[in-house]
Amino acid sequence: MLRALIVEDDKLLANRLSSFISEKFESDICYDGNEALEKLKNNTYNLIIADSILPKVNALGIIKELHKKELFIPVLVISSTEYNSDKAEVLEYPMADYFIKNQGINKFLITVDNLLQRFNNKKDNSTISYKNLTVDLKNEIATFDNIVLENVKGKYLDLLYFFILNNNIILKKEEIFDRVWGVTSETTINAIEVYISGLRKELKKVGCDKYLKTVRGIGYSLS
Repeated sequence: MLRALIVEDDKLLANRLSSFISEKFESDICYDGNEALEKLKNNTYNLIIADSILPKVNALGIIKELHKKELFIPVLVISSTEYNSDKAEVLEYPMADYFIKNQGINKFLITVDNLLQRFNNKKDNSTISYKNLTVDLKNEIATFDNIVLENVKGKYLDLLYFFILNNNIILKKEEIFDRVWGVTSETTINAIEVYISGLRKELKKVGCDKYLKTVRGIGYSLS
């Protein structure tokens, strides 16, 4: 069974979160960020669920410590509001996600599953593949069957990387925008449709545009 660390100063909520994931995870619970960092020194976890606001060290502080120590663990930050001042920094960590507390159990479990799948999809820090489609961020190239996609550069490359990282996950426009353009970007969300259209054209040149699907009324999926 997988192992999770739940960091939540509301003891009732901490126990509820533990029960929600009990089919897949054994959970350790702690009530402040310092205690969480101590547990991370001596234990191995497959998932961390942390409240955005915690005594001593908050969720962002935990994420920064993971990054500093090069510990690659998926982190789900839970918050009472979407407009948290730390959200932009949290989402810079590829394996972190946000969950708003009032969205319900089913949405919570879907978010956990998607985060774990994203973690499993990621092989290293710069290169990622889906079937025969590959993005190499270090060398800034995308290939299909070893054919270089010459025009997939800049934001198109970032967008394709994000889709491959989240393959077989339905992504909302807001999710894509926050990750690829950034929470504080001055670009409008309408840019997504323009860039996806352009990306499809490039993928069509090598015959793999069928991978990128529109999920009507929801968003997009690479599958």
